Amino acid sequence: MANKKFLFLVFFSILWALRAQNELNPAASIIEKTCQKYNTLSTFSLDFKATVEKDKKISQTMKGVLVVKKEKYLITFEDQIIANDGKTIWNYQKDIHEVSLFEAEDDDFLIFHPTTMLNRWADDYTAKFIREEEIQKKNMIIVDLTPRKNSSFYKIRLFIEKNSSYIQKIMMFNKDETTISYIITKFTPNTTISDTQFIFNKNDYPHVQVNDMR
Repeated sequence: MANKKFLFLVFFSILWALRAQNELNPAASIIEKTCQKYNTLSTFSLDFKATVEKDKKISQTMKGVLVVKKEKYLITFEDQIIANDGKTIWNYQKDIHEVSLFEAEDDDFLIFHPTTMLNRWADDYTAKFIREEEIQKKNMIIVDLTPRKNSSFYKIRLFIEKNSSYIQKIMMFNKDETTISYIITKFTPNTTISDTQFIFNKNDYPHVQVNDMR
């Protein structure tokens, strides 16, 4: 009986500490609300524009499309396709006509999967509320995520629309002093998406070189 009482007190103390932490850190409740919004979606797709900047000069711009269905995702750029079907990641480079296959747990592209990144934020990042700001007639909440573990970037900045709780822009600040910005130009929730979109089919890429790194 004493052991049960002790475990109850420990559990209650943990819940109280987590609640107090969230109350002291407004960024936590903001991210949790955004996370809940994405988790209610069966699927979503979005178009985005990406820019790479260094020394206040844009060195590269590109457009892409992201499709998400629960843990699965597909990213399409002009010269690259990346997909995760829940078991395997495949990364296709159009210019050299090669595809590399990896285990899903070795995913270095989770920044492209908002739901997974948000669901794991408390384990992977510390969060800080920066400010509210009106951008293009939208009320934005700006939150910074700092990785807990060593990473090629030292900060991710999220621009979250206050009314919808959806992310409108992501900025990655890399240690090599480059900044990559992803601006969402179109968002479509709960669209019909087939599971086959996330699976690499060699027949769709005749004579492709396959590098199986699994």
